[in-house]
Amino acid sequence: MPDSNLRSRQHRSHAVRRNGSLQSCEPCRKSKLRCDHERPVCGRCLTKNMVSGCFYHPAPMTKKVTGGSTRSARGSRGRNSQLIASSSTTGAGGGSALPRQNTTLESASASPGYLGSTSYSAILAEHRPEFSLNVDNSSMPTTLSQSMEPERLQTGVRLLKLLQNLTICDSLIRRYYTRVLVAVIPEIVTMSIVRSARNVLGALDFTEDVEDQLQNTVRKVSQNTSRPLSTYRSMTVEQYCAAFTGQNLRWEAIGIIFATAGMSLSSTPESDPDLYQVAADTSARERLRAQLVEASSTCLTFSDQASSVNELLGFCQYSSFVLLTHVYGDSSYQAWRRLRELSATIYAAGLHQDSPMDDNCPFFLRQWRRSCFAAAFSADKNQATFVGRPPSINYRYSTLTPPLDISERSIVHGGDELNAAIARLDRFGWSAEDEVDRASVLRLRFILAVYRERALEIALGTGEHSDTVQNSDEIIKQARESWAVCPVRLRYDVSAEGTESGPLTKSFTLLHIYLDYLYTIFLLQRTVVKRVNTGHEALFDTSRTMLSNIIKGNADSDPAFDLSRHRAWVFLYYGLPSASVLILELLHQNQGIGTYTTALPRAEIIRNLSVFISCLSWVARPGHGNYHTCKEAERKLSHILDQVLDPQPIEDLAFHDATSGLYSLLDWYHPSNPNNWDFNSEYLPPQN
Repeated sequence: MPDSNLRSRQHRSHAVRRNGSLQSCEPCRKSKLRCDHERPVCGRCLTKNMVSGCFYHPAPMTKKVTGGSTRSARGSRGRNSQLIASSSTTGAGGGSALPRQNTTLESASASPGYLGSTSYSAILAEHRPEFSLNVDNSSMPTTLSQSMEPERLQTGVRLLKLLQNLTICDSLIRRYYTRVLVAVIPEIVTMSIVRSARNVLGALDFTEDVEDQLQNTVRKVSQNTSRPLSTYRSMTVEQYCAAFTGQNLRWEAIGIIFATAGMSLSSTPESDPDLYQVAADTSARERLRAQLVEASSTCLTFSDQASSVNELLGFCQYSSFVLLTHVYGDSSYQAWRRLRELSATIYAAGLHQDSPMDDNCPFFLRQWRRSCFAAAFSADKNQATFVGRPPSINYRYSTLTPPLDISERSIVHGGDELNAAIARLDRFGWSAEDEVDRASVLRLRFILAVYRERALEIALGTGEHSDTVQNSDEIIKQARESWAVCPVRLRYDVSAEGTESGPLTKSFTLLHIYLDYLYTIFLLQRTVVKRVNTGHEALFDTSRTMLSNIIKGNADSDPAFDLSRHRAWVFLYYGLPSASVLILELLHQNQGIGTYTTALPRAEIIRNLSVFISCLSWVARPGHGNYHTCKEAERKLSHILDQVLDPQPIEDLAFHDATSGLYSLLDWYHPSNPNNWDFNSEYLPPQN
């Protein structure tokens, strides 16, 4: 039975023929039957259960000149669509019938993506049901003949060969989803891609020309990538996964394999037996990591050339961004640029807003798209804070609807299980379950990220025409209220009091979230101190809490899970600012210029600072992205602590402000430093 909601779809995305009438789908056009023009599946095809075959060709009457090695666009499409399916089932090299070097790719998507209420087409789109639009479509783009360049073709072949050889990716990905609570891409999506890719590559016939088969596969994957992902309300999870696997395999999907394996590699200990078989030493592991970084980036380059935006591309870009931070560091331009690309995808795909088009989207996909947005939004705020730059995704232009606190299992199963899970949500949207789930973690990270952006507006803004103290107090109050109503199972400050801390990955994840909450308060308090010169005591108390929890959490270890790269992030992102404020205040008190009205617990602070500085010396190993930053921070903080413990004559102007930012804080004693090392965390602009 056709879904009644499917009938109510708007016509604003419909293509118009040159004579002014709406375009028919291909099955109706070829059968010369009347089409109702519904997108993405017309009513006739829906009634006849022909959902998979219903599509709207961008240029249905366009043909190529026949003769020689060229073929009609329609014939080429038909043979191409059989490539992966036939090879998967029979193992025969059936791809030899495909055109070779002059194969035409599907044209890059002519759709500009999401268009908001101020766009050039907004007014006509809003009133389209009121009239029959009759425009001259002769100037609109049609399918272009795009011969695949030999270099790009060979690069694609090399990617497939690399994927075929790196079977370690499969075990790394399984390990990632077994142990990691911050995974963003649904496990069923990633594992469907992995199985499909293995089936495609495993079906190659090695008695035939393998190179020719690989080239045909590259062409097919590139054609798939240029087509938009179509969804409809009655779509199942299996049908959704089939849209980018099997004969529909896309470069974004292959990129997810490489990027997820790379992220997992970063937390896999060197003693892991599977990893040891393929990379027995450090240099071999670094080569493997470099291959995964390069491969995932190349897949994204292919996807960019196709110009088709969707949540799958967003998932791939997010995973690639995280991997780049592991390799190049969190302050690297490579990671910053990839995050900007992710932000562009979020906006172009319309993932930043809930729109009427979501009525044509199945429930599970709505939640996964919200997860993609939530992950990108949170990463954007963390990165903006770390480097002291404005964020790219603005909460004022977004529908801030967090993903529901429902497990992936319940979302995938749907039906009664999903309804029961929804019924167990409290009035704040949290599940009554005791288990710490990936959905719960992502939901809380997103909620805290909204407060972080509001804090960044104050900390990074000019401060003009605003009451800094009042606005900061209001944000802190609301953040504390949100923290108070979140489930106890997600609160490190409460769960840490119990005897059962759980797996290291759980406790470390909860610590990370708790520090994120505290750091938003820290940023606001520091802004008030800098601009108004009040509130020092609150700032120092928050700094002490952050530093002591970092030291406490660092004592946990798990030989089966390598958290060194993640710990380095925590030490630099949360630990260094709080330690910096405290160590400078101790130094100021030595000089008699301290600002704290009550005596600081000097022994406790010095003890924690000593442990923190010691950890900076080993938390990141050579080859890690944040290694040099940790070593430089250790060197400079050690120098300051020496001044605290053994005061020496110094210039007073070097300590003009205990909260003047990490750049001046870490560079005070060596103004002529030839390396000009810049931590780039001056959150506040100069004030007149």
